Amino acid sequence: MNKSVTLSYAQSLIWVGLLVAIAVGVTAIVELVFVDFVHGNPHRTLGNVIVMMVVETPLIGVIALIGVFLVFTLPQFFQVAVISVLNQMFGSRARFAVFLALPLTAVLTWYCYDYLTPTDFNLGINVGPDWAPYQHGLSISRYMRTLAIQAPVTLFSFLYFDAGFRGGSKKPLLMAALALAVVVGGILGHENAQQQFQFL
Repeated sequence: MNKSVTLSYAQSLIWVGLLVAIAVGVTAIVELVFVDFVHGNPHRTLGNVIVMMVVETPLIGVIALIGVFLVFTLPQFFQVAVISVLNQMFGSRARFAVFLALPLTAVLTWYCYDYLTPTDFNLGINVGPDWAPYQHGLSISRYMRTLAIQAPVTLFSFLYFDAGFRGGSKKPLLMAALALAVVVGGILGHENAQQQFQFL
């Protein structure tokens, strides 16, 4: 069972990365459509917008995919370890232990985000009088945000593994997750566009 758990959680991590990349890509495209085509942006030509959609959107997706791997790889394999250890005592019911381990998984996710991603990265365009360098550390608000992000990843990975464990099709789960990624990307893109309108 250990090999099947590892393989399933590795596959689900790849799917999570692809789904996040799709959501980020949809966000970028929807934002460009609303800002440049619907509202009308005098600072960019339509040709420039199309180039941004074709070239920059996949690049942003690749960066998001790398970010997912940096942040969620260790938490995924922590969950594999939890299932593998408890499998010896509880058998197949050990797969449910990932939900009990979620609070610890979220701490590991926060650590990976805080120390494995460039949180101090600054292009110099957002430096203002109120700007301060990123302070590493876990606070209640950061933990709750991390828990809110880790929970759906854990649920998706569990459902992906459970579908294989029961011998069912993973297609409905993947289609639902894809639809959700597109909807979330569309909503975020529209919100980003609304924020950009004030600068046009």
